[in-house]
This record gives sequence, C-alpha cells and structure tokens, in this order.
Amino acid sequence: MARQPQMNQRPEMPDMAGANMPPQQRGLPDDKTINQAKKNIMRPSSQLAAVLVSRLGAMTEEQLAQLDRAITPEAAKALLMLLPELGALMEAIASSGQAGPPPTQPPKTAQTQSNPQMGALGGMS
Repeated sequence: MARQPQMNQRPEMPDMAGANMPPQQRGLPDDKTINQAKKNIMRPSSQLAAVLVSRLGAMTEEQLAQLDRAITPEAAKALLMLLPELGALMEAIASSGQAGPPPTQPPKTAQTQSNPQMGALGGMS
C-alpha cells in the first residue's frame, strides 16, 4: 500500500538536480537593437487597428459626432503620434467615402479665424 501523507505533513519533493537556470546576462542592448526597437514601436499594428475599427463601429452616431467635435486638429496630430493606426484608418475612411460628405466651409471671418475648426478630420487633409 502507498503511504498517504498525514494531515500536517508535506509530500516529498521531487529531485531538483539540474533544475537551476544559468544566470542571465545583464549587458545593455547595442545601438542596433535600440534603433530597431524604436522603429518597431512606431510601426502600426493591424491588431490594434482592428480593435479601433471595432470600437468605432460599436459607437452610436451621436457618440461619433461628439468624438469628432472633441478632437481638434492639434489633438488629432498628437493622437496620430500615439496611435499610428489612426492614420491608416483615416485614409481608408476618406478613400472609401464612408466618412460622409465633407463639411461646408463658412467664409473666413475674424471670428472663425480665432476659433479653429473642430473635428478629428478637420485640419488633417
């Protein structure tokens, strides 16, 4: 009969000989590795783009209009640096014609010049 461990006893540990991992090297990455990492960071991700398209598709027309009003051209530039996937997404929307008709531009007056045009796609094209 196999021996059963008692209530307060731990089971026997298996032989751990050879299980230790060698120490890792703590050297700094070279310049080539650092430059490649910088390039990869700014490369658009198709997976992230798909998530953004999905999230935008789930938004109501009212939410999309609110988003468009909230994103100024300056904010859009900053968002494009943070999320390069937005650039490809904006280009795809513009080329497919699904963005709707372009907004009509009022004549430029002193008031419209002091209040920049709002909208995510507003000053980007």
